[in-house]
Amino acid sequence: MRKFLIPLVSAGLVLGLSVAPAAAAAPGEPAMVMVMKHQCDESIQSEADFEALEAKAATNPETPMDVPSLGATAETVLACPVVVQPGDGQTPDAVGGGEQSFDFSVQADGTSWTLTQDATFSGDNGFDTPVEDFACESDIGYDADRSGTIDEDVCLDFSSYSFADVPEGQVTVTETSAPDGTRFGTVRLTPPELSDDAAIGLSFDATGRISFDSSADGDEMVMLHVYNFVGEKMPDAAMSAPATGVTLPLTLLGLGSLLAAGGTALAVRRVRS
Repeated sequence: MRKFLIPLVSAGLVLGLSVAPAAAAAPGEPAMVMVMKHQCDESIQSEADFEALEAKAATNPETPMDVPSLGATAETVLACPVVVQPGDGQTPDAVGGGEQSFDFSVQADGTSWTLTQDATFSGDNGFDTPVEDFACESDIGYDADRSGTIDEDVCLDFSSYSFADVPEGQVTVTETSAPDGTRFGTVRLTPPELSDDAAIGLSFDATGRISFDSSADGDEMVMLHVYNFVGEKMPDAAMSAPATGVTLPLTLLGLGSLLAAGGTALAVRRVRS
């Protein structure tokens, strides 16, 4: 199996990044900003709905109690699968939301980029970055389909988009175009158990404007999980980022299926080697 950039704990082995605190980067040094796009089903209409979804992991008998955010992340990807730009492929037979049109802008140190023009796709038919574009139940130790067993071939898609050489420091990421029929909903980061992303001082509002200081992140990579809610009505008040419980870059999961009319149907896939 290809290595993960995000650390996974399995049988006492830590893969990828160290979970030890890393020194802050110097402002102006090049770093990577990544965006993973999720589209939620109609049951998720507010931050409160989203937090209830994350809490659902606690009712799963197979929840890894030492790192519960892994299960919380899996639950959010089941209800809010990753979507990609038209023409960008997702992991075959893994849970994914399909193709949608959307765009983001990034501003840092007086320079601007757009996702559709300047970002690199990391997915099934995209550039092979160090960040994995899927992960399975066995990778995260979570029974996502609640079958009673943790399987190697039940997986979630985590395709994402990367902006390289973004200067460390104050960064603003804005969702400039949302998939049809949706609005900006919320944002999560890699959980603090697995990275130092929580130190960046993430803030965001209901317009889809996301701000942070990437120089506070020691691994020179920030992953934003951006979730859209169905419907055009914007929330009445601006949102603020949760202080804890930020989501792990689901660049470590991958589960098969598409949202069906009555809910989410899980499929399986063979793990890549």
